[in-house]
Amino acid sequence: MNKMLILSLVAVLAGTGCTFPSSSRTVSRRTTGHLQHVEYGTVERVDGVVVSGQRTQLGTVGGGIVGAAAASDVGHGAGRQLARAGGAVVGAVVGQATEEALTRKEGQEMIIKLDSGKSVVITQVTPPGFKMGERVAVVSGGGGPARVTYP
Repeated sequence: MNKMLILSLVAVLAGTGCTFPSSSRTVSRRTTGHLQHVEYGTVERVDGVVVSGQRTQLGTVGGGIVGAAAASDVGHGAGRQLARAGGAVVGAVVGQATEEALTRKEGQEMIIKLDSGKSVVITQVTPPGFKMGERVAVVSGGGGPARVTYP
């Protein structure tokens, strides 16, 4: 059982991939090469929020494998099969919830008064962190989500 559990964990961790820190700002591939519009404005209100995490097959399948492996020594015969199935279901639910919790991010919901007189609301992860009264640029279009940046 321990060998199966270790192999399952290694497979899950290997499947998550690695990202290396970069000193450059990372942008979405979807916005590359697309025309984007910039409007300038002033931040009128900032509220801290939590941006929900991801729920992918990785958490579900990985949790199911770990749950089934953990329950593999329970019972005998048909009872063991039922324990494995139950462990897989519970593991999948716990794995998905764990993945969502681990991938949550701190964010800001901002109300921005544009120079045109229009007000917009944009929510994005932090950093950067914006403050009330700051001048900002609102970038939109290009196939990606709108974002707030420094002018």
